[in-house]
Amino acid sequence: MSVAVVDNAAVLPRRRVRTALRVYGWWFWVFVLGVIFVLAIFGPWLAPFEHTQQNVRAKFTAPLSSSDAGFHLFGTDELGRDILSKVIVGARLTLFIGFTSTLIGATIGTFAGMLGGLRGGRVDRIVMRLTEAQTAMPMFLIALLLLSSLGASVWNLVLILPAYVWPTFARLIRAETIRLRSAPFIEAAVALGCTTRTILARHLLPNLGGRVAVLSAISVGQVILAEAGLSFIGAGVQSPDVTWGLMISMGRKYLTVAWWATLIPGFFVGITVIALNGLARAFTDEGRR
Repeated sequence: MSVAVVDNAAVLPRRRVRTALRVYGWWFWVFVLGVIFVLAIFGPWLAPFEHTQQNVRAKFTAPLSSSDAGFHLFGTDELGRDILSKVIVGARLTLFIGFTSTLIGATIGTFAGMLGGLRGGRVDRIVMRLTEAQTAMPMFLIALLLLSSLGASVWNLVLILPAYVWPTFARLIRAETIRLRSAPFIEAAVALGCTTRTILARHLLPNLGGRVAVLSAISVGQVILAEAGLSFIGAGVQSPDVTWGLMISMGRKYLTVAWWATLIPGFFVGITVIALNGLARAFTDEGRR
């Protein structure tokens, strides 16, 4: 009896912790993303230094140290540029690429998935074959080839990276559309003679909004990682533009003498992706209740 009481007493706090994390944990991810969004929006006014300002005498200043230019919270790089200022300014372009590419991919994938799931037949087969072909391709290598041919630029990245995410949207939205097309409200819309465009826009899309939002949060993280990978090998964003991925690439040559030039932007990439995935999981758990 006493053993059971002790076991219950030990389990109860753990349950309370799990419940608190499930109920309130998403606020933490919202807070993290909110801070990152503030940095992205107001970066030029929040940065303590101009991110292109060079001071060779202060190169490789360690974090929490000062130079003749001032205090450097995250240290400086090989040209004496303030890491904190570069992280703040780089947040805007990193999130712009992530969200814009995801928006394009989500729009293409959602429309294709809804159309294939609703119409069925040849349209559905075409959509599925396209998604299967896209999924079978080594997209990182193809993106690398395209960027090498077209040139590494922000807009080329924005146009190429949606290929990473649109097949996932198409497959998921198609499955949900097939489930919903036999619902009474869809059958009623068809019986009333509503056009395909009306059914997609007014009846299906509002009921798929939650799925699209959750998948979009995950996809933004995937695009940010893809951009960081491409920039790391020199095929992504080029200087004087700044992204976290480019900062990692530029700092890796000095990893043994200035670890902060690589690990700090890498930390921001990681925490952003984790926060997006945590928020998506919180939305998913909330939708299951």
